[in-house]
Amino acid sequence: MATLHRVLPDSEPGTFRLPGDGGGVRWALKAWAPSLYLTLFQPLCFTSRFFQLFALRVFGARLAPGAWLTSRTIVREPHHVRIGLRSLIGEYAHLICSYQPRPGLLIVAAITVGDDSLVGGHTHLAPGVTIGSRCVIEHAVAIGARTHIGDDSRIGAGTTIYNAARIGRGVFVGKNCLIPSGAIIADGTRVPDGTVWTAASRRELEAAS
Repeated sequence: MATLHRVLPDSEPGTFRLPGDGGGVRWALKAWAPSLYLTLFQPLCFTSRFFQLFALRVFGARLAPGAWLTSRTIVREPHHVRIGLRSLIGEYAHLICSYQPRPGLLIVAAITVGDDSLVGGHTHLAPGVTIGSRCVIEHAVAIGARTHIGDDSRIGAGTTIYNAARIGRGVFVGKNCLIPSGAIIADGTRVPDGTVWTAASRRELEAAS
């Protein structure tokens, strides 16, 4: 199965129309083997960390030395996943590199985690998420598609960040916050627990700083 996966044409990131778009066809061909294998055999085979890392690398994941994914980390389309040096992805975290925002439309994008970062358990990373180095993403965080989180930032447990948000360097977002689509949070901002981020909340934080 791994050999077949390697000889299949590459699945490139992009936006594709289904079913006829060539990019969508290549995605389907490239994704079925690792998805089937990881779904059926992960609970058994990934009890060994070394076998897990071997299998993910065989299916194209780019895992730097010291990168650690637990036996219960859920990875789909591993050939679009990049995990940096010494970073840890927690149990039942979901890394999903494709989604359909509406019928007939497919979006495929890589997920990247920088060096020395922690992604907590039960966290969901959508296609196109980029997490910088030395970040902490606490448990049960949901991060929407094409969101960027800068280096040295921390996202509190239970927070939801919607699509295409831009979180700067050194940002602290508290627990159970809601960050809407397209939000921009400047470097060094501290967002208190339970904040629903709006233009008004941004002005209040800027005035207090």
